[in-house]
Amino acid sequence: MLKTFASVELALIRYTDHFQPRTSSITTLGGGKGSGPGDPFHPSLLGELEERTELARRMAWLDREEAVVLFRWYVEGAKPTVIAAGLGRSLRHVYRRRSSGIEAIVALGRSETFEDADVNEFA
Repeated sequence: MLKTFASVELALIRYTDHFQPRTSSITTLGGGKGSGPGDPFHPSLLGELEERTELARRMAWLDREEAVVLFRWYVEGAKPTVIAAGLGRSLRHVYRRRSSGIEAIVALGRSETFEDADVNEFA
């Protein structure tokens, strides 16, 4: 989980999907494919909760500016130029912080020290 640049990007893009369902793909009424009778949630919703939790846990370890760039870029959908202006940084700097933030999230998955961390310490 979250082992590659692409998988982290996808998790960031989907981070708020369960808060903003555009179709009935998130909730089902009655025995939808892969769900039992009376199970109101699509199986993918429950499967992504673990990924979402892990992403939040790793983002708590990021440098503040990296976390802001990633949140604004992927969760808010802000344009890189808007992020750069808000931070008072160059567009190139924002692209670098985006890349370094995602690479840090991937690297945190390989760190033994991180495995024992409690994300509540940083809340």
